[in-house]
Amino acid sequence: MGRLRDKRFFDLLHEYLSVYLPQHKSASPHTLRAYKKALDIFLDYLKILNGCSLFDLSFVMIDRKTIQDYLLWLDKEKGLSSSTQVQRFACLKGFLKYCSETETELTKYYLFAEGLGSKRPSSGQEKIEYMSERAVRVLIEQPDLNTAKGRRDKFLMILLYDTGARVDELLNIKICDVKTGTTPTVMLYGKGRKHRSVPLSDKTLAHYKRYISEFHAHAKEQSQDYLFQSITAKENRKMSANNVRVLLKEYGLTAKKYCSEIPDNVHPHLFRHSRAMHLYQGGMDLTLVSQWLGHANLQTTLIYAHADTEQKRTAIDKATGSNNPIKQNYSYGIDPNDEETLKRLYGLR
Repeated sequence: MGRLRDKRFFDLLHEYLSVYLPQHKSASPHTLRAYKKALDIFLDYLKILNGCSLFDLSFVMIDRKTIQDYLLWLDKEKGLSSSTQVQRFACLKGFLKYCSETETELTKYYLFAEGLGSKRPSSGQEKIEYMSERAVRVLIEQPDLNTAKGRRDKFLMILLYDTGARVDELLNIKICDVKTGTTPTVMLYGKGRKHRSVPLSDKTLAHYKRYISEFHAHAKEQSQDYLFQSITAKENRKMSANNVRVLLKEYGLTAKKYCSEIPDNVHPHLFRHSRAMHLYQGGMDLTLVSQWLGHANLQTTLIYAHADTEQKRTAIDKATGSNNPIKQNYSYGIDPNDEETLKRLYGLR
């Protein structure tokens, strides 16, 4: 039989299934089968995730992200019901709790699971839609600059992207919120009366000055007028979010003719996601990205790191040919069937 990378992991697994549950918790045969199946499935997931054999599994492969993705895998790949997912999670959590109580240095692995609570994360938490830099450029080029509307719409998209503002934050901007001094900034007012100051690039500032000279030619720097307005027959009014959604969707449909990378549905939040992803990929620290976006919790910003990792993994896989050493099967003198023996020895069968 092969050599175990982390024998302690399997020793605790054996003690939990063969001693603790049946002798100390008086678990019924039915309960034992449920725990064995749940933990067996989790080990299979770790093998798939790490591309390794059962012998290579270790505690170090377990963290909060791994457990979270495991729950999503049970949902999307295995198609299990919510109640079954909860049961599988409870079994895993029970084992990790036992490990933490047996050896205190293993407590962190239980805390990874405990931090998720009993509710599985929704699949939307791990997926993020964003545009490439090329797609953003093509999109911003679509407005007709021979019309006032086109010039307004182009600057709106530039500011939406450069600031990463939510659509309501963008439309709440008043002229007095923009500072054009040594360090150009705009104050954004977000949800829950929260506000944050966001820097403006030199190029965006130049676009802003041209926009102001045309659309707010007589406004003072402390003007309370909204920056973006919809021109009606009688008066200028604050632009509506629906207006922005409609015009972005229309420009998106036009841009898609010239760039296949444009998503089918271009919406305001897509600019926010795209800018944040481009900053992260450009080397900006995730903590700064979080502050820039106005996230109350860094955990919310981790979706960008996860999405970027997935993108890199896919690109690497496509670039790695079938003859590459990484994709070769090497023999280590271990019969693959030994995994079944290992499972029997440590109580999973």
